[in-house]
Amino acid sequence: MTKLLPLQDLLDIEFEGEWRADLATITGLRSNQQISMLIERLVWEELGQEIRGALFAEKSVGAVFGLELSSGEWVVLKLFCPSQLLTQLVAVHRCLNVVVQSGFPAPPPRSRLFQTEDGITGIFYTFMAGTVRNAHEPIVRQELARLLAELTSILGHENPTGLPLAPTRGNELWSASHRSFLKLDEDPEAQWIDEIARRTQAVIRAKALPLMPAHLDWGVKNCRFHQDRVCVVYDWDSLFAASEAEMVGRAAAQFTAQWDFPAPLTPSPAEASAFIVEYETTRRRPFSDDERVVLAASADYAIAQNARLEFASGVPPNNGFLALLQSWSSDSLLEAFTD
Repeated sequence: MTKLLPLQDLLDIEFEGEWRADLATITGLRSNQQISMLIERLVWEELGQEIRGALFAEKSVGAVFGLELSSGEWVVLKLFCPSQLLTQLVAVHRCLNVVVQSGFPAPPPRSRLFQTEDGITGIFYTFMAGTVRNAHEPIVRQELARLLAELTSILGHENPTGLPLAPTRGNELWSASHRSFLKLDEDPEAQWIDEIARRTQAVIRAKALPLMPAHLDWGVKNCRFHQDRVCVVYDWDSLFAASEAEMVGRAAAQFTAQWDFPAPLTPSPAEASAFIVEYETTRRRPFSDDERVVLAASADYAIAQNARLEFASGVPPNNGFLALLQSWSSDSLLEAFTD
């Protein structure tokens, strides 16, 4: 049974020091008491209920709060990062509505997309729960690949207009970090990571593949399972305009990453290649030569992007993306796949 806490008490527990400052990039200078009062007001204005207690409070790109309402219903409130424009979030939820209506396991919006008087954008979703699984298990990897191919069949013909461009297609080498306390200014010791990203970015941009609404943070950390099937996929504000190959390449590089229990964060080259083959099996056609080039480049960019964050943290895990990048004996995680 999940323990309910008063929301302010949960905020006091979960956010201290640099984590509290990180939350403030979304909530501003409000105290935990004021954040709690704001959320109580939003629940009343959008859902017409009061809060009975809080289930969880977390901050990644956005801030999410699991809440039990006075009716006993569980909902999730997501407050978005200020860098995510309202027009982009409208496009994201246009696509999410298509996904939900198709029967895909995604949490339905429970409210409209709203903005507070000081410009915080948010929305309520239906709470959907499940179990975290280890994606190094072949059956879990196969399910993640199968479901991503199913998502492509739903969104592949949807117009990506309004969605943000994938990081490899922006004006900068890197998108802004979701952690305000990481110092990501140019570091001479990290230039080798930047060079990998520049090379992969150029490769991806050189291939004229059609863009689609693509989930670019696909992996076990954003999925929950019931037995061997995914019962819910989270993090839909990770929809970007990208090619199918770019989406699948990123997924192949990071689908194993999760921090709920000890397991290697990164896949082996064999696991990454198997993910793509399993995706192709559901897709019922192989990737073209150009797509395979983009697959490999996108996987390498994703590894470099995560490695850069680990480098900036000062305490990179020994089974993470930086360690993988440092141990390479070739130029690509998917080198054998692209031969």
